[in-house]
Amino acid sequence: ISKAFLGAYPVVYAVGAVIWILGTVVFLLELAGYTPSLRGLRKSGMGVANWSVIDLALAALSAAVYGALLAATAPLVIFPGFTWLRPANSLAPLFGMFFGIPGCIGVAIGNLIADIVGGYFGVGSIGGFVGNFLIAYLPYKLVRDHSFSTSTSVGEFYLWGVLVQAFVSALYICWWLDFMQWAVGLPMFVTWGIIAPVILSNNVVVNAVLSPILGRILYPLVKGRGLYWKDRVRVGTTA
Repeated sequence: ISKAFLGAYPVVYAVGAVIWILGTVVFLLELAGYTPSLRGLRKSGMGVANWSVIDLALAALSAAVYGALLAATAPLVIFPGFTWLRPANSLAPLFGMFFGIPGCIGVAIGNLIADIVGGYFGVGSIGGFVGNFLIAYLPYKLVRDHSFSTSTSVGEFYLWGVLVQAFVSALYICWWLDFMQWAVGLPMFVTWGIIAPVILSNNVVVNAVLSPILGRILYPLVKGRGLYWKDRVRVGTTA
């Protein structure tokens, strides 16, 4: 994986720049209550200004659980000051798929909390904030069936919630680290030869193994308590 990233560095950097721009724009649009669709921008009904008390509670819950579980494994360092073993990443897609944008924002805040508590906070945390938002956002937006109860649901999750999000989050975060090299202090070969493969492989493995199992167990509980985002947002506002 390291050789692939380093060998295709010009292409990887260019693609990472595009992903960073698009990811940041989508993040800001969703905060403002607009979501991209095949028919252009539409009001989502899930912008921060539209949040109910339940949305705030779900964002806080997602942030607290995700942040605490990430911080719990912070001592399992892979590269000092930047990344560590993160099995809790398996929850990020589920918070997005089950709770919608509040869950995605909660994941971003939870990652920031873990960075601060675990001693990883720095310039790179900015990329990690939106990068973790995207880990939750992509399966929320692109997986149609969030129940994990059918082959189609699981198959779509493996495509968007495992493979695509792993590449997108790795490129987003590492492009930011590379772009801010003067402030971060990491040489290019460390960013793309070590950190990018670690982010990619960690997200693929934990999300492929743990997320479908947890999702199959948790979905009925979330939906049964009226917390599933599609049951709380007016039908037709998020297509």
